[in-house]
Amino acid sequence: MHCIGVDVSKQELVPFDGAEERTFPNVDGLEEFARYARRRRGVVVVFEPTSTYSRRLEALCRQERMACCCLNPRVIPHLREVARGRSKTDRSDAKLLYRYGVERGQAEAGGLAHDPLVQAVAAHLACYRVVQKARIAHQGVLEALQQDPSSSADLVAELRREIEALKGKEERHLEEAGAVIAEDEAGARALDLLLGIPGVGPITAITLLALFRKYSDANRRQMVALAGLDPLQIQSGTSVHGKSRISKRGSGEVRKRLYEATLSAARYNPKVQALYRRLKEEGKPDKVARIAAARKLLLIAHAIYQSGQPFRRSQEVGA
Repeated sequence: MHCIGVDVSKQELVPFDGAEERTFPNVDGLEEFARYARRRRGVVVVFEPTSTYSRRLEALCRQERMACCCLNPRVIPHLREVARGRSKTDRSDAKLLYRYGVERGQAEAGGLAHDPLVQAVAAHLACYRVVQKARIAHQGVLEALQQDPSSSADLVAELRREIEALKGKEERHLEEAGAVIAEDEAGARALDLLLGIPGVGPITAITLLALFRKYSDANRRQMVALAGLDPLQIQSGTSVHGKSRISKRGSGEVRKRLYEATLSAARYNPKVQALYRRLKEEGKPDKVARIAAARKLLLIAHAIYQSGQPFRRSQEVGA
């Protein structure tokens, strides 16, 4: 087995094969990197997936049927901690990835699954986020102008029209994502199950479905880490310094949707509500209680997705 640890950035790939580090442009086709990898039989490519920059590498691995070891978001920071003393550089990361591959790659490597549904839904969600961000910015400007008596009435009216148009685009992107899912029998069934969870609306359900489909083999603990909701403690030796906090190493978008959903789930979802109320009664800050509620909601949704059973108010669903 030949292992290659590859650190991925926007403009380049930095592989390390145990002997030397190279640098290749991260461009369409990855022809230079492909020639480099083909010279090694039985190669295992180890990398940490990024939402955008690693897509060319993932496509090449599928095309060339290269075995891959895709590390989840919490592994690299842990490896850096183990190898403390080295600065954060592309080269040190490439070597850490190579070392991980040598030690565990053969057992964990496999082919990359290609799920067109996940890719299509992710594209619509990305467009939705861009449009939503623009709408919120427009609303901020509108509110400021409305407070100023000298503001042009025509300008205010134009902003209102722009905001309505952006709202329409948001709705269309969600509808189109839902249409993609509806064409997939398993995806449509899973989406219906997620929408049946109190507190989970369309955007949260679609976001979670894409996450669960992309990481179909992830367990509960890994799923929490993929959302960046796993606890992180600052510790030196046997002493703990500072309060624990969430790692925020996973998907910020998933975390945001879950956090927003807790506003409704804490009122209408009995399982989330019980946890939220208990933490508040114990004197926990609202942010701490809502983060715990978001984690609970994620685990409930993941358990329902895996079991294929609808949400039940009277019985805990493995979460």
